[in-house]
Amino acid sequence: MTAQPFDYIPGPSDRPRTVGAIRRALPADQRARFQTALDEADPADLFGLVALWAAVAQAASHPGAEVAAAVRAGELPVYEIGDVLPALTGMM
Repeated sequence: MTAQPFDYIPGPSDRPRTVGAIRRALPADQRARFQTALDEADPADLFGLVALWAAVAQAASHPGAEVAAAVRAGELPVYEIGDVLPALTGMM
């Protein structure tokens, strides 16, 4: 039996790469979920898990993250695409 190495695809340079960097980059309310995911992960899944949470941490630290969170929480209006497109085509 042989094992194929997992190809590491580097992401943007501002993406946290270590467990500690990810933990620091995550909002406080997500740190416990991250720790639980680490605690319950199968060792074979750790690389992918860390990569996933690195993306979550990067997105959470993005300048638009607060707006996205407000939309998800229902604090900002959301419009259906079918309502927006006709309005935009009338502007052209």
